[in-house]
Amino acid sequence: MPDNPRQGQPVWIDYVCQDFDAMKNFYSEVFGWEIVDQGPDFGHYHQAYKDGAPVGGFMRAMTMDGNPDPTMPTAWSTYLYTSDIDGTFAKATKDGAAPVVGPMAVGPLGSMAVVVDPTGAPIGMWQSDEFTGFELPLVPGTPVWFELMTTNYDTACEFYVDAFDFQLVEVEGQEIKYATYGANETAVAGICDASQWTPNSYWRTYFNVADADAAAAKVVELGGSVLDGPMDSEFGRVATVADPEGATFQLHQEL
Repeated sequence: MPDNPRQGQPVWIDYVCQDFDAMKNFYSEVFGWEIVDQGPDFGHYHQAYKDGAPVGGFMRAMTMDGNPDPTMPTAWSTYLYTSDIDGTFAKATKDGAAPVVGPMAVGPLGSMAVVVDPTGAPIGMWQSDEFTGFELPLVPGTPVWFELMTTNYDTACEFYVDAFDFQLVEVEGQEIKYATYGANETAVAGICDASQWTPNSYWRTYFNVADADAAAAKVVELGGSVLDGPMDSEFGRVATVADPEGATFQLHQEL
């Protein structure tokens, strides 16, 4: 991560699933990750690495007291940087977000919190101490873009501007409403009006791959599914896929 990340910049992603061993194998095969147990001090939370670079977290679905939780959906989550997690959490809940996990220390690494934004999308917060977050070398197997697919675009934009200090730039010439946090090469995340496609708001992650078609075929071979694409766009060749437990993510190939 940059030495001085912007307020609200995505700095971490993590994944929760039911069949941990099966999903660990799936993502290791698709992206070439090494998924490492962080030990009992961190509840056996795992980290995924690509060629030594941390790219995200990996864990079993559990309750806060460490017991298995079969009701928790399999999903990817995004965490946004804050220099003041207590203040950001308070502002987010005042702005209409529902609290899920209040600010809590994660050993000496930093502090985290989770809310559901006013449009229904879960979103995490991370205030770093010893651990600043993922690295983004922009090579195959690493995350390259983060976007909110929202059912209420105007409310989402207002919320992230106020709660997380997003500096939004509207993308011109699009059939759908889309704004980026930052312009052009300085952009770090996007907000998309997805009301015509999805009944639920959610954050999604794009992972770089060398060959989107081959990666999509690998997803299917390992028990996942292709939901859309692969297709060429002005930003590269992309596909929407789901793992065997139904968690969705994006494949992105530079053209």
